[in-house]
Amino acid sequence: MAGPPPAAWGQDGYGPGNTRYNPAESVVNASSIGRLALRWTVRPALGRPGCGADPIAPRVVGDRIFLRDGGGVGAYQAATGKPLWRQTGFSQVSAGPLVAGGLVLVAGTKCGSSSDYDGTLIALDAATGARRWQRTGPWTLDAVVADASTVVVSGACATCDDARRGTVAYRLTDGKPLWTHRNESLAGPVSAGGLILLRRSTGSAETWASRITTGAPVWGTDQAITAYAAEPAVFYIGDGGGLCARSAVDGRTLWQVAKEAGDLATDGRRVYVASVQRVNTYDARTGRLVWSRALNAPAMPVRAGGLLYVTTGTGAVAVLSATDGRPVATKGLAIAPRQHVVVAGGRLLTTDQSAVRAYAP
Repeated sequence: MAGPPPAAWGQDGYGPGNTRYNPAESVVNASSIGRLALRWTVRPALGRPGCGADPIAPRVVGDRIFLRDGGGVGAYQAATGKPLWRQTGFSQVSAGPLVAGGLVLVAGTKCGSSSDYDGTLIALDAATGARRWQRTGPWTLDAVVADASTVVVSGACATCDDARRGTVAYRLTDGKPLWTHRNESLAGPVSAGGLILLRRSTGSAETWASRITTGAPVWGTDQAITAYAAEPAVFYIGDGGGLCARSAVDGRTLWQVAKEAGDLATDGRRVYVASVQRVNTYDARTGRLVWSRALNAPAMPVRAGGLLYVTTGTGAVAVLSATDGRPVATKGLAIAPRQHVVVAGGRLLTTDQSAVRAYAP
């Protein structure tokens, strides 16, 4: 009997494309979801009061699960939930954890004093939790993405007169600073084949597609856009007029759906949008509507194993066929997370205000 598929959900949206799609998952699917059972529960330690202690959706890489834990980050055994190591003392984890290149990256910001705005990026060894490198800058670290052996962070500084926002890139292996863009922010934690979108924070509205390794601009637009997700050659963005697919190579608009907005997932064939009281699904090549399903306040879609998971206003997760949107029977399995689900390594992971739970056949 084959073992579970490899797990590589290292960033919040699976990978640097932020697609919320796990192409490797094959164990948890329409034929097995009715047989899922609770295998373990982890209750991460709380951080300092008022410093963002709530758990977030886990990261899963190999046989390990990484969680925000006790004002820092902890690693757990994926099969059992057994704790392996914990690193705390970050005051407030503002972004991450993010797992790439054998490292766990945690962005931290001082908490509890209005005069403290600096941010620190810490790289831990994924196997042991040992600190490998650390960098501190003048901006809070509110967004982070890693691709092409580079990690990029951006944030704000309320006490900086000349640069209220900034973006910095570091070499993943050793934290060497590669480039800094003042008065620019990540338009989203998204990379399309090594290109990121940087949005101007002063002057005219501008967004530039730039190389993650050098910061060099490739193409630009006079719109202040938001990056939702990306395939290697396509950005899926919001530009004020609706949902738009743009070529990552030159910025050309490939298709646009007017007035469409919401959390999305994409598997390269279809784009799933948690719209107003519906999930609308579009052809990724043409933008043509493929199917639509009415749901109560849908949000945070996730695609894996032929299924689409969507949180709803009822507090439960709707499980739909990714192909046509038909509901899939879960045979009494109650899935009620606060964060989006994570499906990786043959397990379905849910996160609420106090616990992370793992379900498997």
